Amino acid sequence: MFKIKEVVGSSPLGYSEAVKETIEKVLKAGQIVHFFHVLEQRGTIQDGKLKEFQVSLRIAVEYPDEE
Repeated sequence: MFKIKEVVGSSPLGYSEAVKETIEKVLKAGQIVHFFHVLEQRGTIQDGKLKEFQVSLRIAVEYPDEE
């Protein structure tokens, strides 16, 4: 069984890196991730320069069966 979590992550390097870093944080927290879906991509501009890339993800994590 899976539980779906929605998370937001960012990186100054690009969208792919933002996804990778976000998934890695979820894994480091001890979650078992099975798949993810990118819901949204956006970014921030500061002082006329691109500051960071942001992604919203829907992540399927393993949810223990309750017997």
